[in-house]
Amino acid sequence: MTPDFGWQLESSEDLSHVSPQLLIEQLYHYKGLLEDLLALGLSLSSTDDLRTFLESVLGTARKMTRSDAGSIYLIDRTAPVHTVCFEVSQNSSQPDRSLVNFAVPLNQDSIVGYVALTGETLNLSDAHDLPEDASYCHHKTFDYDIEYHTRSVLAVPMFDSQKRTIGVFQLINRKVQDISITKENVQEITLAYSAFDEKLLRSIASQVSLYIERSQLLGQVFKA
Repeated sequence: MTPDFGWQLESSEDLSHVSPQLLIEQLYHYKGLLEDLLALGLSLSSTDDLRTFLESVLGTARKMTRSDAGSIYLIDRTAPVHTVCFEVSQNSSQPDRSLVNFAVPLNQDSIVGYVALTGETLNLSDAHDLPEDASYCHHKTFDYDIEYHTRSVLAVPMFDSQKRTIGVFQLINRKVQDISITKENVQEITLAYSAFDEKLLRSIASQVSLYIERSQLLGQVFKA
C-alpha cells in the first residue's frame, strides 16, 4: 500500500492517532529518507562536476519532499547589478522547460530575491495568496510564460563559511499524488510544506553550500 503523499509524522505526540499499518509505512518512508541523506553525503566527495552534483541533489530533495518542481540559484555579484541566477531547474509537469541562464535581480521584489537578500526562509502555502504586508511577490507572468501554476513554495538560503548568502534552494508544489500539475488540479493535489520539510531542506542546503564553496575555492586555485 502506498502511503498518502501528504501525510507526515511531525512529533511523537502524533503516534496515538496513527494506525499500525500507516506507522509501518512511514517507518519505511523515513528509512528511505535516511538512505537518501547518506547517499547525498557520499556524493559530496565523489562528484567533481558542480552542475552534475546540483542536478542530482535537486532531484533527491524533490523526491524526499515529493515536490513537483525546484531550482537552485546562485548569487552573481560580479556585475554592477547583482543577480540571482538559475543554476539548475527541474519540473516534472514541464520536463522539457529549461530555465538555466535566467536571472532575477538581487532585491526583495521576488520570492527568491527576498530570500537571497535577507537570508530568511520562506514557506508559502500559496504563492498567489501572500500576506498583505509582504514586501516580495510571485510574478504571475513567470507562470504564464511557462504554462505552469506555482502554489506551495519552500525557499531556503544557502550560506558560505563566512555566513554570507551565496544562493537559494527552492522547492515548488509539494504533491499528494504523483501526477502532472495543471491549473485545474493544482488546488487538489498540492499541500503546504511542513515544518519537517523545512528542516530537511535546510540540512540539504547546508551540505550543498559546502560543496559550492569548495568548488569555487578549487576553481580559484586552478586559475591561479
